[in-house]
Amino acid sequence: MWQYFPPFWNKVVYWQLGTQTHLFDLDNLFRAIPGNDGWMFRVIQTPWLTSYFRWIYANGFTLPVLIPIFRSFLAKDSLKMIRYSLSSHILQFVLIFPFYLTIHVNEVWYVLGHPDGMGRNLSAADAAVVVVNCFPSMHTSIAFAMLLLAWREKDQLFRWVWTLFCLSIIYSTLYLEIHWITDVIAGIILALAAVRLGDWIIANTRAQVLAFRDQFFPQGQTSTRLGRIMQPKRP
Repeated sequence: MWQYFPPFWNKVVYWQLGTQTHLFDLDNLFRAIPGNDGWMFRVIQTPWLTSYFRWIYANGFTLPVLIPIFRSFLAKDSLKMIRYSLSSHILQFVLIFPFYLTIHVNEVWYVLGHPDGMGRNLSAADAAVVVVNCFPSMHTSIAFAMLLLAWREKDQLFRWVWTLFCLSIIYSTLYLEIHWITDVIAGIILALAAVRLGDWIIANTRAQVLAFRDQFFPQGQTSTRLGRIMQPKRP
């Protein structure tokens, strides 16, 4: 995932720009919706808040997933690792591409003619690549999916820390004028869909694997590794 997804993502973005496959350009529509630019999330702005949210946004695409996966790895919980992976980039890339290939929405600051909230000093050519693919907000969908799964954890400290971190990621997209409120709402819906789909895949895969185990390893003669991977941890 770490090696192949980013270059694949870039190829898709450049292909989009070259072929102009979008069926809908929603910049003007989103701009016309009252409050859709999220101005209320920028009523209070300070240098330290801006620095905080810039760091949060810059790391908000990978850290919300990597930390829970490594945490599950240290706990030797393979099923939980699979659940976090499925509900994040693996399923969300598949679910979100139809939107990105048909709907064109630029970042808020770019449409409104404001300075870039991330302070990236982009050239016009770079900005044309960076500011596309806003609907739905994948920062939001990744963060919210990880928040939902974090609340299944027993560790209360981890639940609350990850809630603060994931909500900060979602807030940063509005504070920095990256995403429209409609992008964020769509991202939350996408996260719900990804988590439910991940649960469904795991449930059905477990049933098939356990049936395979019972057929070929009868009377408790199970494959130890197979059993450990597909068996959830006991409370």
